Amino acid sequence: MLDFARREDRRALEALWLACFGGPQEYLDFYYEKRFVPGETLVWRENGRPVSMMTLMNVTLAGSPGAYVYAVATLPEFRGRGLMRRLDGFAQEVCRRRGLSFTALVPAERPLFAMYEKLGYRAGFFLWEGEIPASGPAGGSVSPCGFAEFSRLRAAYLARFPGAVVHPPRELRYIYDELTAFSGGVYRVCGRETCYAACSVLEDRTLWVRECSAEDPLPAARVLLCRLGLPKARIRSPFPFAGARRIPYGMGRLLPGNRPLSEGFSGPFYMSLMLD
Repeated sequence: MLDFARREDRRALEALWLACFGGPQEYLDFYYEKRFVPGETLVWRENGRPVSMMTLMNVTLAGSPGAYVYAVATLPEFRGRGLMRRLDGFAQEVCRRRGLSFTALVPAERPLFAMYEKLGYRAGFFLWEGEIPASGPAGGSVSPCGFAEFSRLRAAYLARFPGAVVHPPRELRYIYDELTAFSGGVYRVCGRETCYAACSVLEDRTLWVRECSAEDPLPAARVLLCRLGLPKARIRSPFPFAGARRIPYGMGRLLPGNRPLSEGFSGPFYMSLMLD
């Protein structure tokens, strides 16, 4: 049965999350205490228990309201029954009632692009990705970037992209808090140019620069590696940089009709710092 989640579903949803995505439990506690909204979480129930789920998070594109689709999962023993297609149809109806004009998502793995294409999504968001090693001392300074400053700097950065997907303040605040709570943070980097960098530190001590407002992110990454004492950086940027390759990052579709975003919006398109 299609339904919206309820507060009392939390333990069942956590079990579904763990079965599909894994832990740690600390992150689930953080998400369900700070971000979980029952009316934005769509579920399929079997005997009253959620066995498939999909979350719709508010975003805008060129000022037009839409939804970012997140935490899409079905328990392994219920797969192959078309539950995700049913949830997707429910999501489209919910979006129509709420006056939303598009949905977007970030596939967790490359093979999932083909699955979402069957639902009408098309790859429309691309980033450049590459890695660099630490290279010794680098001139510049690094300091924490508070949320208010980050919000202001990011708004100015996104204004460079007519087709940028933008989080409302509540969602951006959650993303900021998630970064700072789980081995990451947002930094103000003063070097060749002043910019901000939203980063995480991976288990192998790789600095993952998820977003950097510098057009060339390499100097900022080198300053961060030097100041944080890390051996290498993985970088994503909407701009090409030395040694990077272009990768598909996100997908989108216009509603109704599952048309490409380019039929309703002008590029260049940009999406990053999504929960993925």
